[in-house]
Amino acid sequence: MASLSEIERLALALSERERAKLAAKLIDSLSNAEPDEEAAGGAVGFKKVNSSMLRRVRYDPKQKFLDVVFRTGEIYRYKDVPLAEYRELMRAESLGKYMQKHIIDRYETLRLEN
Repeated sequence: MASLSEIERLALALSERERAKLAAKLIDSLSNAEPDEEAAGGAVGFKKVNSSMLRRVRYDPKQKFLDVVFRTGEIYRYKDVPLAEYRELMRAESLGKYMQKHIIDRYETLRLEN
């Protein structure tokens, strides 16, 4: 088994695109546990979603941030997103269309390292 430092060295040798793909695969491999976001009071684990634009979504009702993993492997955090907005997103017929219409370019955004 490789040591953590060996894995880190190998990961840093990858291009940004390769790291993004690796991060997306790692996120996809996580369990799909869905704790109750209000009972736990913290961020929900990433939920796998059925979307051509998105891979996974998670929401923190206390800090009001929405993290989204796109198909490209890029991860973005949208700040000050109300719980109702998150719930509407998760109920939307098309998550990608909902993101484009209601979230992207409407909330402060931070690209997370992946």
